[in-house]
Amino acid sequence: EQAGKTFWFLTNDFESPAKAIAQAYRRRWDIEIFFRFLKQELNVSHLVSLNKNGIQVMLYMTLITAMMVLIYKKANNIGYKTAKRRFSMEVRDLAIALIVVHCGGNPDLFFKT
Repeated sequence: EQAGKTFWFLTNDFESPAKAIAQAYRRRWDIEIFFRFLKQELNVSHLVSLNKNGIQVMLYMTLITAMMVLIYKKANNIGYKTAKRRFSMEVRDLAIALIVVHCGGNPDLFFKT
């Protein structure tokens, strides 16, 4: 993409054209960036499951959560870290309220300070 610039890659693939090797490195770099995003921004530090279905479910849930945080950020016109923190607190409070209701309690009394 950068005309006139020389790039050097180490490879043991002597059959593929240079452009294909460069594209493979580019895709690999995109994957590295994506995993860094998952680990740093979404706190995915380890896999809960090691089977294919478990990994897919965790990845999809993580991406759905990330999209919900971005929607929350945009709707409230706030920064990403603030949106992530507030969204987490609101989901936690909602889960607690659902448990309180399920147990026959009044969530309004539970959250009264």
